[in-house]
Amino acid sequence: MDSVIFRTDGNSEMGLGHLMRCLALAQELDLNQVKVTFLVSESSLAFCRSRHDWVGKVIPVPDCSVDAEIQWMQQLPEFDQADWIVLDGYQFDQAYRFAIKNTGKLFALFDDNNDSGQLYADLLINGSSHAPLLNYDQTAATAQRCIGEPYRVLRHEFRITEPMPFSERSHLVICFGGSDPSGMTLSLLQALESLSASMSVRVITGAAYRDGMALDDFLKRTGLIVQHLPNHQQMADCFSRARLAISAAGGSQFELAACCTPSILAVVAENQRLATAQAEQQGWCEVFDMTQGESVKALAETAVMLWSQSSKLATMHQKAGQFADTMGSSRVFESMSAMLGSDGKRFKGG
Repeated sequence: MDSVIFRTDGNSEMGLGHLMRCLALAQELDLNQVKVTFLVSESSLAFCRSRHDWVGKVIPVPDCSVDAEIQWMQQLPEFDQADWIVLDGYQFDQAYRFAIKNTGKLFALFDDNNDSGQLYADLLINGSSHAPLLNYDQTAATAQRCIGEPYRVLRHEFRITEPMPFSERSHLVICFGGSDPSGMTLSLLQALESLSASMSVRVITGAAYRDGMALDDFLKRTGLIVQHLPNHQQMADCFSRARLAISAAGGSQFELAACCTPSILAVVAENQRLATAQAEQQGWCEVFDMTQGESVKALAETAVMLWSQSSKLATMHQKAGQFADTMGSSRVFESMSAMLGSDGKRFKGG
């Protein structure tokens, strides 16, 4: 395999997750001397360029129809050289996927819930625990499937960072994604303050976080012990040192499990529910479904209660360690490589 194109975008909280998931696989490809190209909207360029761990070339996509975009893509020199096209994003509907399939390139697709019609992919990637239950026989009957926990695609930092023993962990981490669209960071800190929480807190906000001024004002006057890490990019190190984490229940939950970190996961979107229910059953996290009206105050109360229960947190830490597999990207790479012949050409019927 010589070259791969990723088509994705980071124009929303979920979009940032898709972009980071593609980056994780791209890092594995780059480590194996595969040329990587990202096709993203103009608005995603700044985020890509802000990442210290970014790999690959980034090309802005023109704002145009599906047909025009596919034609534009096929005229790129990078497209002619590509062995694979990798697609990740809810905006890429059945018609878009069909158009990608018809380019004749091998086509890999990241999917979460199998709820968007026929997938048309040659290779399907879904690292969630519930993925084998999603009836992909109906939507991706001929696809090679990289599904289930062995195929959780994590960035390289999670492979090389050694989680600290539980006895050496000392702080609470709060992280609600790249933009925290529900404004939970500040609300949770206010709830912890009202409970006179005494633990040391690390608050991580992403590049798209919009409540920075209000958060800064709160931090100037609060009695909480808080360290704010804006646009923090060393997530593996931070998660691996946390005694407890409170996080949105997106792709971060797989990172937290890899770091053996006891967690409280807040479901803030419908598409997070299935994967998070599986994580809860594994015993390393507790779940609050904010879409069903659970309160930030109750979440804060649970955090304070858990913090005082060292034996329970230690057990959650141990259970997380049972699912701390960081080799998913490598397994996906191996599957992609296996679908190419020794001469780099696609196997017949592959």
